[in-house]
Amino acid sequence: MHLKVKEREIRLLFQCVPILTFATLASLGSLLPSVVQFGAAVILVCQVVFIFSVKGIKKNIGLLWIPLMIFFYVRNNPNIRFNSLTYIQVLLLFVCCILFSALGGFNDRHWMEKMVSSWRYLYFIYIAFTIYMFLDSSAVNFVCNLFPNAASTILDQYNNAGNPGLTTHYSTNGMLLAVGTMIFGSYALTEKRRTGFVMFLVSVVALLLSGKRAHTIFGLTALYLCYFVYNSNAKKSRIIKSIGVLLGSLTAFTVASYCVPALATVVFRFIDTAETGDMSVGRVDVWLKAFSMFGNHSLVGIGWGQYVNQGGWFWNIHNIYIQLLVETGVIGFIIYCGWFIFHLVRTWSLYSKMRMKPENYTNRDYCLINFSLAMQILFLLYGFTGNPLYDREMFVPYFIACAISVNYANNRERMIMKGVDYSIL
Repeated sequence: MHLKVKEREIRLLFQCVPILTFATLASLGSLLPSVVQFGAAVILVCQVVFIFSVKGIKKNIGLLWIPLMIFFYVRNNPNIRFNSLTYIQVLLLFVCCILFSALGGFNDRHWMEKMVSSWRYLYFIYIAFTIYMFLDSSAVNFVCNLFPNAASTILDQYNNAGNPGLTTHYSTNGMLLAVGTMIFGSYALTEKRRTGFVMFLVSVVALLLSGKRAHTIFGLTALYLCYFVYNSNAKKSRIIKSIGVLLGSLTAFTVASYCVPALATVVFRFIDTAETGDMSVGRVDVWLKAFSMFGNHSLVGIGWGQYVNQGGWFWNIHNIYIQLLVETGVIGFIIYCGWFIFHLVRTWSLYSKMRMKPENYTNRDYCLINFSLAMQILFLLYGFTGNPLYDREMFVPYFIACAISVNYANNRERMIMKGVDYSIL
């Protein structure tokens, strides 16, 4: 019996490997041959096809979005080059993530539990190295040697209070740290173990040391809102609790920053930016330029990825909503934003209802749905100033978060239809 359980654990872990790889390898993935990354994408596709053939497809509202979202992704996309393994891999990854989330993990939650659990160890590597780089400046030399093509960028960011960690850019590191904080925060809130709280605090410290303002502010805001929803079963006291947590956190941050000034890097960067007179750091100019390309293609847009191709700009717009409007038009914008809003509202409502019947759910159930909500909030907030829909470090965890929500919603509806207790099995 023990061997069977162990074999099952290994099988589940193997199923998670492709998504774990794409979500967490980040800059380290560039050290792998493109054929290896392409192979991981092919394995992911094979898994999806296999599960379709064995489990079938459960009809749900997510099916309405699948063809439309994929259509606007591939339409006039200059990055889809069938002579490039890298571009095909990104296409396969994005499509599979949409399928996973729309179909809710195929009514199987074991892989989700294994996924989130395994993510803790992988994200902790980035958390630990970020703190190590702060404590030992020689670590930056190791990273420069690891990524020689990005050495000048790494050194420049490090010398300006940015912490790239084990990546080529501190923005990439910030994304990884933010997602890791969502996971550790979910474990700390729902399982209430001492080790969980310690790991959460460590992840927050690393996030603060990264120097990334949006990732830090939006990440902690997401967890704060999740704390509010978690206390749905105590509506009379949750406002007081929430205010208490906010005041306590600000006090702790003030004291910690006094002892370790580097923890307040985010605050210092806000002050420095304000002194320049441009709080958007040039983003407003980029957004205005993007809108100038919108007028002639307002209905269906210029095509996914075409802003970089046509605008003479080497980066995305740093606002997924404006970029969706420009590249997919009004129709595509409504489709994608409809997806965002629908899943966010349903997850919030579902989490609140689950907390009203705590006897029907386990701490692990709350941990998964808390991560789902936190990740969605982080993704959508960061979308106002960043590119989470175009960075796999963000869109892979986001779509998995949607899959978790769909899975719980489907199971709850099935139990209600059968007229039995809808506790999660």
